[in-house]
Amino acid sequence: MTVLPATLTAPVHALTADAMDQLELILGGLYAPADGYCLPSQPKAHWPWPFALRVPGPVAEAAVHEGLLVLSHPDGTPLAALSVTDTEQAGPAFSYVAGTLARLRAAEHPPARRFRLTTPLPAPGHGSSVVAAFSKEPTGMELAQAIHRATELHAQLWLVAVGTSQPPKFPVLKLLDCLAKCAQELTGTRCALLISPSPLGEKATVHARLTAHALAHLGADSVLNFSDSMEPPPLSLATAVSARKGAVILLTGLSGAGKSTIAGALAERLSQSDPRPVTLLDGDDVRRLLSAGLGFSREDRETNVRRIGWVASLISRSGGVAVCAPIAPFESGRQEVRRMAEAEGDFILVHVSTSLDVCEQRDRKGLYARARAGDLQNFTGVDSPYELPRNANVVLDTSQYPVDVSVERILVALSAPD
Repeated sequence: MTVLPATLTAPVHALTADAMDQLELILGGLYAPADGYCLPSQPKAHWPWPFALRVPGPVAEAAVHEGLLVLSHPDGTPLAALSVTDTEQAGPAFSYVAGTLARLRAAEHPPARRFRLTTPLPAPGHGSSVVAAFSKEPTGMELAQAIHRATELHAQLWLVAVGTSQPPKFPVLKLLDCLAKCAQELTGTRCALLISPSPLGEKATVHARLTAHALAHLGADSVLNFSDSMEPPPLSLATAVSARKGAVILLTGLSGAGKSTIAGALAERLSQSDPRPVTLLDGDDVRRLLSAGLGFSREDRETNVRRIGWVASLISRSGGVAVCAPIAPFESGRQEVRRMAEAEGDFILVHVSTSLDVCEQRDRKGLYARARAGDLQNFTGVDSPYELPRNANVVLDTSQYPVDVSVERILVALSAPD
């Protein structure tokens, strides 16, 4: 805390909530190199925005006389001192004051103080960090990109909710709660809140630019800014999407059973015939993006399937359809996906039951041959078990059913009433 004895006699100006949010980001360095306020007629070319402070005329006169202005919370608690260097009239009753700021006391105004970011991130133990910023509930693929980037850089992942405090255009605290739950699912991930005030009367593009500037000054090694659009979708679109339940379709079976082929064809059919957005989460692609670094022990396999189910349930929650095609060899993992999916929408379990002999004869990737030779450990069907599903909605043997028939059977199950 900076101690300035002169503040005992300096005039005081109480800030609005937005002004306090702006003050924090200036003092914390997230709007660097801005370090105070300027006059509208003399903007600082290197600042991200010409931050200006308008105060009543008598307050400006007293501040110029004292050379100091105390900025306070509406309850009178002093927050910062402005060393006043200049002033400019802003009409018959108000003036702008300019100068450099010094912190007097940490702010305590809501919302969610313990999650608020107002300064650069603390350095993690391993020295790297990745920020993924959201202004609305993240999609499954956005989360997958964030996890992949953090894994690629061996960095700590921060999931940051971006919003305004007065009044929010979207439920920022609900978003923060969503990200906190996401962080709980990912080891070492943290969530935070960036309150990004919008300059009074300015367009959304200015708000987005200042938000991007603050994110860039958090000191992360990489920033994924999914908050560029601060406006919610049109009401009619949001209503239409929320009116439709989402769905998760999980295809399980041995390597080479035909899961990916059926899943790709199914996603294509759904994209043509279903108004809901469709996302394909293929087992191999998810391994590279969402589960990089995981091995093939039972625990790692269960983690991989749980992550797929979690991302798929987020897609379903937003009214989309997730088509997933992992091996998912264990009944416990499949049941966990079912629980997550049914909490958000519909769930269809498809057992691609092609026999081990047929899968091994195909062996398009040469994996069975490597497993038989001892080059691959814990390979499902060879030295790691595949537990048959107990409650599959559809059972398909690709040695008997062509792809188009398999897809049609899944579509029939998807359209069946609960």
